[in-house]
Amino acid sequence: MRTHDQRCGHPRVQRRVFSYRGPDGPILLHDHYLVEQMANFNREMIPDRQPHAKGSGAFGHFEVTRDVSAYTRAALFQPGAKTDVLARFSTVAGESGSPDTWRDVRGFALKFYTTEGNYDMVGNNTPVFFVRGPMKFQHFIHSQKRRADNGLRDNDMCRRSDG
Repeated sequence: MRTHDQRCGHPRVQRRVFSYRGPDGPILLHDHYLVEQMANFNREMIPDRQPHAKGSGAFGHFEVTRDVSAYTRAALFQPGAKTDVLARFSTVAGESGSPDTWRDVRGFALKFYTTEGNYDMVGNNTPVFFVRGPMKFQHFIHSQKRRADNGLRDNDMCRRSDG
């Protein structure tokens, strides 16, 4: 098995095994390799290669028309509540100049401007999302983008970015 080294010099054998707080708990951020990889991903600032760079949105309002207060205490879901909202739809890999007709993962984002603060909801039209494996998100984004060295798409891009 190939060993991956962290920047601090520690070997990392299992690059997709993370520490959780219990079987269904959140991922613990004491995993140096995970934090290091997430930091590197966040620093990738090539404008044309940013996820969801191409899209459009609209402002409007969300109004509760039926009583759903049995399921939540959030003020925006109480009967008669009216909340300002921003809806945005975008492509994941669409870059400047790309046609809207390309087969691409599509995403959406809703931002509710509530009395209790902003509430964000996002989603993609992918069959499985990356809730339990945060490294999978950045690998997926890399697999959708063009290579930085030659500007071409590459079927092995995800594996090559594992580092």
